[in-house]
Amino acid sequence: MAFNSNTVAGTVVHAQTQWNTKLIVPNDVSLVSSTTYASLVKFDLGKYERAIFRAYLDVAFDADGDFKYKIITPTNTVSYRARNMVSEAPISGAVTEAVTFDVTTAGSPEVTVVASDGNYYAFIEGTITGGDTAGNVDIQVAQNTSSATATVVKFGSYLEYLKF
Repeated sequence: MAFNSNTVAGTVVHAQTQWNTKLIVPNDVSLVSSTTYASLVKFDLGKYERAIFRAYLDVAFDADGDFKYKIITPTNTVSYRARNMVSEAPISGAVTEAVTFDVTTAGSPEVTVVASDGNYYAFIEGTITGGDTAGNVDIQVAQNTSSATATVVKFGSYLEYLKF
């Protein structure tokens, strides 16, 4: 059993040793005719709580709708650090990845994917240090351009986290 001291909160907490896995859904999620962000999957983060996370989004899109996503953190987040590894769009043959690094207190900024029909993936991993406000770490998704042809977040996309 692992214990961690959180000196900011003045507590000692039990830290789990296995990742909590949240599958988005057991089926594909279709985003149709809307550029409005919707929550895809989230977990709660308490006051002064810390977490490490990793998320994988596997997406198929149409050239008309494309895709966008962002990660929202609780108000007054002290620290958000994340590495984003994304595929070329669309994937063609051997995959070329791009890597960016977010250093903020407000989650990952919007990432847009505009390309022809095809597949795309994003792997995001990072750390979050909560402030004096509890809330959710929330992956939000939408079409980049409204289209009646669905953008699909595929089964197998996931969010995993460890809180301490």
